[in-house]
Amino acid sequence: MNTENDPTPQRPQINPFYFGGAVSPDKFVGRKSYINAAFLDVIPNRTCLAIQGSSGMGKSSLLQYISSAEIWQNQGFDPSEALIIFFNCFQIQPFTPVGFWETVLNSLKNEAKDNQVLQSAIAQILLQGTYSVNELRSLLAQVGKDKKFVLLLLDDFDAALYTNPSYSEDEMRSFLSQFRVLANDGQEAKYLSVIVTCLKRLSDMGPNLTPGTSPWHNHYLQRYLQSLKDKEVSQWFQKLSEKHSIQWILNFQAGIQEVSGGNPALIQNAGSLLYRAWRDRDLETVLDFAIEFERANRQYFSVAWNQSTDEEKTLLKFIALSRLEGRVNRQRQYTLDGVDIILSKKDRELRELEERGILRRCDDDDQQIYEFASSVMEWWVIKELENSEKEPQFAERELIFLNLSSKQVKQMTTITKQMWQYKDAAQSVAGWVVKLGSTFFKGFL
Repeated sequence: MNTENDPTPQRPQINPFYFGGAVSPDKFVGRKSYINAAFLDVIPNRTCLAIQGSSGMGKSSLLQYISSAEIWQNQGFDPSEALIIFFNCFQIQPFTPVGFWETVLNSLKNEAKDNQVLQSAIAQILLQGTYSVNELRSLLAQVGKDKKFVLLLLDDFDAALYTNPSYSEDEMRSFLSQFRVLANDGQEAKYLSVIVTCLKRLSDMGPNLTPGTSPWHNHYLQRYLQSLKDKEVSQWFQKLSEKHSIQWILNFQAGIQEVSGGNPALIQNAGSLLYRAWRDRDLETVLDFAIEFERANRQYFSVAWNQSTDEEKTLLKFIALSRLEGRVNRQRQYTLDGVDIILSKKDRELRELEERGILRRCDDDDQQIYEFASSVMEWWVIKELENSEKEPQFAERELIFLNLSSKQVKQMTTITKQMWQYKDAAQSVAGWVVKLGSTFFKGFL
């Protein structure tokens, strides 16, 4: 077939957007401050770092990036000095201290193939099946003699902070105490650095621990992995547009940010949907973008909701309902007075939701206004209320928490009743996102 005179441009077929797991280091973008924390603050000083972040924020991708020998070299470090052990704690099923230390030691054995003394010592400990602090310290000392150190990269360390039929709270306390001693006490601690990831603050999970038995108290640098900044997304999209000749993607950065809230996994998913529609000339996906995006990411929104406390859910419902005015059927009133005053008294809960990437804070005339980071998450919360079998009502404890006046209670009751009765809110909220698809449709044609 002669293509010399074919005016149709050749479209690249490989989708440059990736979702469904950790991205490879060559596709990793942004997160400079977290990378600096690892390579400049923690690893050289043989200290510990805990990275908290919501689902899809890129915790696993960040650890994979830190584990790359090529990245070490780019950072000016010699990767041969470190025995890097990287695994997900949820792969230990069910989680037990024995299963954890066996995973660590087997991984260490694979990393230290050229050290026969260390190989023999690990094999002996594995054969005995006992994992005391003294035995583990002796291994670190042996690593130090070889002028190396161990870097533990533990993804989803949450697994170690929940009991199961094979893992009691007393066993958890003993394990965490052992973990603290190994990483922070004795001369051998200078041959070990630890970086863990988790969904919530480590101190908010597991048993109540005293400062003397807690691995985290005064021992871990704590960082919260937040949404990507606009500048980081701009640099990412600019690089993609140049590498894959998809300049049109730059026109949709704002729209993708609106539906994703800066969550890396949601950005990847939105970009993938749009790219696939452009590549395949799939008009149906373009026109139904909001539906496709919500369907593809329903688990994320569900997890974000279910992991919220009752107080946080109350705030999310309150904010979603207070923003209905002007977005839904204009023949009905959805006005709620004094929203900013109510929210100003819930700073701690709002900041927690902001750190998790569910809300974002906007400064307006010296006032801090909170809104949903993802418009689709806001839509999802409204749909949850509309889809209730019975008319949703704010419980007495929720009204007490919000400290509403009698007038505000009446307004809130009216809004909730109308929303559930007419069920026109979710359809209108879908329109917030459809505009992205319709704009893309025009460019597609």
